[in-house]
Amino acid sequence: MNNVKLSPANIVILAAGVVMLIGSFLDFYEVDGFGGSFGFNAWDSDAFFPVTFIPVLCGVAMALHVALTTFAKVQLPERVLGMGWNQIHIALGFQAAIMMIAFLIHDKGPLDIAIGFWLMLLAGIALLVGAVMREREPAAA
Repeated sequence: MNNVKLSPANIVILAAGVVMLIGSFLDFYEVDGFGGSFGFNAWDSDAFFPVTFIPVLCGVAMALHVALTTFAKVQLPERVLGMGWNQIHIALGFQAAIMMIAFLIHDKGPLDIAIGFWLMLLAGIALLVGAVMREREPAAA
């Protein structure tokens, strides 16, 4: 049996990436209309489609990197475009968190925040926390 050991930071990143992906398919915004309420998810082209799926891509990329290097033992280069993987994780986690916070504070007009948004917001913050935890943990021997 392959005994795989995940660090707490990698567990946070994997869980947040999965929650981010699941939340993206749930309602991001809801609108109350005459015939009841209807919602838009992060992938819906009627809402803010090109922008709402960027945090999802950040989370999936982070979780995919952790999964590939941990479970599949894929050997990736130590540096990509002059940045180490911890730096890439911090950049992607910051991007996801700041975009979700920006969605929270901008004027939504008649739109109401829905459950998918809240899951994505929490996942975005968790991605940033996991990336900082990953940076602060001791290097693997």
